[in-house]
Amino acid sequence: MAYSDLLIWQYQGKPKALATIQLLENVIAQGFIDLYQLQDVLNIETATGDQLDLVGKHVGQTRVINGYQLRKFFGFQNAQNAMGFSRTRQGGGRWYRKRDPLADSVRLSDADYRFLIKCRIVKNYQIGTLPNIIEACHFILGVDCRVVDNLNMTVTVTVNNGLSTDFVKYAINHLDILPRQAGTKIIFQLQ
Repeated sequence: MAYSDLLIWQYQGKPKALATIQLLENVIAQGFIDLYQLQDVLNIETATGDQLDLVGKHVGQTRVINGYQLRKFFGFQNAQNAMGFSRTRQGGGRWYRKRDPLADSVRLSDADYRFLIKCRIVKNYQIGTLPNIIEACHFILGVDCRVVDNLNMTVTVTVNNGLSTDFVKYAINHLDILPRQAGTKIIFQLQ
């Protein structure tokens, strides 16, 4: 169908009327394209930056994790995370003062934040049965993970070492992100 066919007879053949109709058609077509793309704004797998922050806000998960990265203080040789003495801050550790926090807050990258959002979604809709734990682990950690009920109030989750980052290990071990029954302990292992 030609644009000129959309015009009433008195405007047919007029270039300004034809240009107006083309402009309106382009604006409406772009509007439909934008509406179609709007569905991907809150897609967990494709959202980044502020869009991912919106998804996190909807599920109740913040991007900042408190106490994830241990501070480096001045310490002696075999102490964990200890640094040597130096007069400049760049080369040595800080002196610990009473009531100083031992760890800093960290703003998560998109990949780690996406992982945490998935965990929060699963945790929000948990049942806590073994099939639910298996389904949650496959959703969060991928289908390569293996879940075993040890029949002693513990469940062992085994993951391929290449699939997990330092943050994933920290989150599973310290943030209680996997669904579970009350009193059940999740044992996380790398393969």
